Amino acid sequence: MSSPEPNIGQRPEGWLLGEARAVRTELTATVAGGCGAALMMVLQARLLALVCQRLVIDRVPFSTLLPLVAGVVAAAAARGGLALFSEQRAVAAAGRVKQRVRSRLFRRLQELAPTDAAGRETGDLVEVVTSGVEGLEAYIGRFLPQLVLAGLLPLLALLLVLPVEWRSGLVLLFSAPFIPLFMVLIGRGAERLNRRQWTQLSRMAGHLLDLVQGLPDLKIFGAARRESRVVGRMAEQYRRGTMAVLRVAFLSAFTLEFFATVGTAVVAVVIGFRLLNGSLSLLNGLFVLLLAPEFYLPLRSLGLSYHSRMQGIAAAELIAPLLDSSVDGGCAGALPAPATAPTLVFEGVSFRSRAGRGGLEGIDLELPAASLTALVGESGAGKSTLARLLTGLTRPDSGRITVDGIDLRRLDPESWRAGLAWVSQKPFFFPGTIRENLLLARPDAGEDEIRQALDDAAATGFIQRLPDGIQNRLGDRGAGLSGGELRRLALARAFLRRALLVVLDEPTAGLDRENERLVAEAIQRLSIDRTVLVISHREETVSRAERVILLTAGRVERVVTPSGREAAGGVAP
Repeated sequence: MSSPEPNIGQRPEGWLLGEARAVRTELTATVAGGCGAALMMVLQARLLALVCQRLVIDRVPFSTLLPLVAGVVAAAAARGGLALFSEQRAVAAAGRVKQRVRSRLFRRLQELAPTDAAGRETGDLVEVVTSGVEGLEAYIGRFLPQLVLAGLLPLLALLLVLPVEWRSGLVLLFSAPFIPLFMVLIGRGAERLNRRQWTQLSRMAGHLLDLVQGLPDLKIFGAARRESRVVGRMAEQYRRGTMAVLRVAFLSAFTLEFFATVGTAVVAVVIGFRLLNGSLSLLNGLFVLLLAPEFYLPLRSLGLSYHSRMQGIAAAELIAPLLDSSVDGGCAGALPAPATAPTLVFEGVSFRSRAGRGGLEGIDLELPAASLTALVGESGAGKSTLARLLTGLTRPDSGRITVDGIDLRRLDPESWRAGLAWVSQKPFFFPGTIRENLLLARPDAGEDEIRQALDDAAATGFIQRLPDGIQNRLGDRGAGLSGGELRRLALARAFLRRALLVVLDEPTAGLDRENERLVAEAIQRLSIDRTVLVISHREETVSRAERVILLTAGRVERVVTPSGREAAGGVAP
């Protein structure tokens, strides 16, 4: 059943209700099953009371009551079947919501990944997609159906009890509000603790992920044991926080059970006195007494599932803002991208990062076609932000970027990205053969093209020395090759892609002099018939650039041209 996308820019519980509307058929079936089970319970109680009346008061033979006993058994079986049906529909509804939300999260993360617009650490994102989405199940499958049943079933019980024994009905009526009242009062404290636990769990997940990723460095510097003690302390703090939440939950359960038990006991006392003075029949008295616990059951179940509400809201507070994160790419038009190496010009470009870092202010510069430009500057100066703007992954707040005189925003995104290549400081390689990793750039590349790309990237020599050559298998993240060899393989992918604009982020950082020279020479070859921007601080790399852009605090401080003089206004003549 399709449903329009809910409005995310609202309170977390409003967002949850919007998601629930997409599965209202399953939720309606869940409530219908619960109501059917309640009716079977009423029938079962009436038949059981009738059996006792006939057996104890009327003293009829038990053999004549077998049809009534069979009716009691049948009602109990039907009640169990309807309860099972209701539970299955609730699980199906929650499963559909989780699948729908998780799919949207994955799509949104794929959109956000290049731009870092989410402003979150990897550990936080993993926690949102896993535990966060799972936290929606209890809210959708338990709390919402119980909320409706708690409004319907006690009313049904009252309508049946009041005509038979109005005194007991008044007891039920006046004792019922205490259960939701204390549920809310205790739930407020539990909600605060539960939100704190979600935040602490997210922080701990991010910290643990960082430690796992940096474990080789921790082992090298002998800091692994110290960090393991830190993780132990964080886990102990989380355990204590969890126990605090459980104490509140147990207190809530005790309070709900106390009022339900006291209410049932008072009803039993009233019925007992009425039976003693003969003003109430055993049939009606036993029927009311059997209905009293069932009157409180939906309210108790709602109180016990109130924790599910808090868990769902805490999860929604993590998920909804992420789904609401804007993805504002730099190109959204329909014009085809240039077929040759483009000239790119920044005209008064300003951008302020949503995460509060890496902003740019009034950028004016030009990257000529088929040139090699180096971008230098301190960490946080805005180099990566400028590169994202250049590749069209982010749209500037003001100003514009032109590609051969055409505003980048007018270009078709798919056409533009097809001519891009990005080589990061830590290029990604998945477990598989070298050939399979190279074909990520262009799956239809032929063998001659692969060999030529390896030659251009100065990678043929070390590949020939491997036992299986280009069919040699790599481990996770390229395990089995050195950093310099992986950088050259990444450059080979850029050659193979036939990109017209190539952006390289610190391609020679951490390399020895020989590997740096090989990579720098490969970058120089890459700039033939391509517009190349390289972010680097290494002299070997920067010295080969045709122009060097110095970025300071989000502004172009100067642009050094091949003649060694600075360009006025940051735009080279």
